[in-house]
Amino acid sequence: MKNRNIFIGTSGWHYRHWMGTFYPEDVKGYEELRYHSKTFNSVENNSSFYRISRESTYKTWDRMTDDTYSFSMKLNKAITHIARLELTDEVKEKVTTILDSTEILGDKLGALVIQLPPSFKDEHVTLKKFLTFFMKRVSKRKHPLDISIEFRNRWWDSKETYDLLKEFNVALVAADSSRYPQFLKTTADHVYIRLHGPEKLFASSYSKEQLTEWRDYITNLPKRIKTVRVYFNNDFHGYALSNGLDLMELLNQPVHNDPRPLPVIK
Repeated sequence: MKNRNIFIGTSGWHYRHWMGTFYPEDVKGYEELRYHSKTFNSVENNSSFYRISRESTYKTWDRMTDDTYSFSMKLNKAITHIARLELTDEVKEKVTTILDSTEILGDKLGALVIQLPPSFKDEHVTLKKFLTFFMKRVSKRKHPLDISIEFRNRWWDSKETYDLLKEFNVALVAADSSRYPQFLKTTADHVYIRLHGPEKLFASSYSKEQLTEWRDYITNLPKRIKTVRVYFNNDFHGYALSNGLDLMELLNQPVHNDPRPLPVIK
């Protein structure tokens, strides 16, 4: 693991119920992002799924974080859930806008996630057409960008799917939740893990035993894996924060600012 980059963070950084437990009372607005970046080395931005930000937003993100911090973003739902990856003129325009405007972040933007709805299945042809266009456009960026995809239907568990993702070096998201199927196949030179909560979606905590299992999964990945990104999406009660910090310790990752006490992992 010596030459492997490991990024651990939370899915989002702005939650009201984190005030006073994670964030001090005087930390407000984008200062929350600055504070988050002093504790974790990455964050997954979910707001990009709902709206496409202006360049000024990315400039603020850049200003609030140092060069060691990494962002991941979800692709906008207009592309994934409304157009369902169909290459309309509007989709092509949105892809171009997203990829061009995020260049402001430089190397701080590490990954984009294509999250697809559970109803999206039996669509290998559509997916290949989209990835052919999308990955060609990604390759023209000045700054490299890893692409991952999250399926929420077991239908995609097939050799055809895995071969298709390997062709484009797209990582299959390893998502853990009580609702959606889990895929642990490695299809790229990077790995993307989303942890939504082991029992109750978004609202349950991982035990130390469960986190140790994820530690072992990460440490035993093939040597060809260059980068691992892990995001905790169980924000209720601050579980994502304490789980993230515990996994960092299990992986011997430096914790520069430990704001605990947070919820105790039993």
